[in-house]
Amino acid sequence: MARTAAPLLALFAAAGLLAAPRALAQTTAAIPAPSASRVAAGIDSPKQPLAWSSLSPSQQRVLAPVQDQWDQMHPARQQRLAEHADHWATLPPQRQQQIHERLTRWANMTPQQRQQLRENARAFHDLTPEQRARVRAAFERFRSLPPDERKALRERWHAMPPAQRMRWADGHPGQPLPARPPGRRGH
Repeated sequence: MARTAAPLLALFAAAGLLAAPRALAQTTAAIPAPSASRVAAGIDSPKQPLAWSSLSPSQQRVLAPVQDQWDQMHPARQQRLAEHADHWATLPPQRQQQIHERLTRWANMTPQQRQQLRENARAFHDLTPEQRARVRAAFERFRSLPPDERKALRERWHAMPPAQRMRWADGHPGQPLPARPPGRRGH
């Protein structure tokens, strides 16, 4: 593993970011500002806020974890989530449950945790495909450990100073790294 990838590997595994990068992109990606030409053409025109009451019962059920934050969301984010909710409602129950859990975790995060997650997602996206594959593999190895081993490893990891974490990651490229998603306790 490249020397620069090891610190990123430690960062991402410690953040618990890798469970499903596509789902994170759907639920947490920053909303790009529309280009002036697209707005001028009527495409991506500024959106009006969506009232929670204007959502269908199906959309409200899917988006229930973020209801308390709905009125504070940017209108473009509201629109995107409403559109995604229509699609998510058609997914198998197990996938819907995953999305519900992730939305709940997101809703329970502090603004700083959300910002950190966005930055980590961008950094993960900037890795090479090989580096992303290694990070995913390390996370899967960690997830495959029994809960008590994950807990012990996580506690040991969080007790280490950052420099020691980096040295450990450099010296153990094939070992699973502990992870704890923001806003979540234990496994």
